[in-house]
Amino acid sequence: MEVLFTNSYTRDEKLIKEIYRYEYFRRKLLIIFDIVVILSLLSNILILVVEKKCYWGVFILAPLYFLYKFFCYWRQVRIIIKRDQEVHGKEISVETIVTNEYIQNTASTGTVNKLEYENIRNVVQTNNLILLRSKANLVYIFQKDAFTIGNAEDFIKFLKDKGIKVK
Repeated sequence: MEVLFTNSYTRDEKLIKEIYRYEYFRRKLLIIFDIVVILSLLSNILILVVEKKCYWGVFILAPLYFLYKFFCYWRQVRIIIKRDQEVHGKEISVETIVTNEYIQNTASTGTVNKLEYENIRNVVQTNNLILLRSKANLVYIFQKDAFTIGNAEDFIKFLKDKGIKVK
């Protein structure tokens, strides 16, 4: 079985922040919801200026919604960092190999995860990462600049050739 791509990364704070920035702030559905909340706030301000009345709940709920999103993001990043430190005493390193049949992660903790292509639910690119989410909600992470065999562009093309939609 020929290894087509290899990638490795260390799960540090910078990597975790980039993953959760996508999860909390860049997913299409959440962006649409953010826009709706902002538009309702702006329309409420317009109603206040023009008609001298408004729905005060919007002035309370809109800022609370955004504060809650930032709190959840910050909390999730802290949880992952603290968990790695508590359980493993260090940051976790992960080596990933890609073959024609599967993708396999091997963590410095000894954990090995194997992903077959039919179990990939979606693929998303961020500035520095390629994130593959499995049907079991595991996320396989590839740093774009950390390929030791192959490169990010060829890997994306490989996934598309396998029939996987890449966002």
